[in-house]
Amino acid sequence: MFSLNILLVAIACVTIPLVVASVMLDIFYAEKKQVRFSLRRTSMWYSCMFALSFIPSVLYMTLTK
Repeated sequence: MFSLNILLVAIACVTIPLVVASVMLDIFYAEKKQVRFSLRRTSMWYSCMFALSFIPSVLYMTLTK
């Protein structure tokens, strides 16, 4: 139960910077490719960053018990 609390706090602390990073990443991508800002593409960037950062940590926490 303690490790679940740590995981939830980590998710809460990292979620806001991930949202900001995904918006900035899409803005830079849109400027480089000369396309408009896309909320759908931003959510794709966010999903990729979320998966790359949290799936390994969740696997590590569940497999080390």
